[in-house]
Amino acid sequence: LLRRMKFNVEKSLPPREETLIEVELTKLQKMYYKACFERNRAFLVANSKDQRDVPSLMNVAMQLRKCCNHPYLLRGVEDSIVTKGMSMTEQLDLIISCSG
Repeated sequence: LLRRMKFNVEKSLPPREETLIEVELTKLQKMYYKACFERNRAFLVANSKDQRDVPSLMNVAMQLRKCCNHPYLLRGVEDSIVTKGMSMTEQLDLIISCSG
């Protein structure tokens, strides 16, 4: 078998560089992060329309990661925030304002 590695084939590639950009969480992200971290099911159930739309707290680390990326990734958050009378531009503004 012939196995070739990228660094053996392409010699002119510069080394990989990582840039970290720290961004503060929004108010909504902080609320849901705190609720998931403390396993506050009362807050999560109160803010969801259906009891089945509560984020699963079996893997808290994954839920916290989702919350940091965007709170809409948590089950039931988008449905509790977006109302039926909102226009598409208002919904898009909410998506942008909820992300950190």
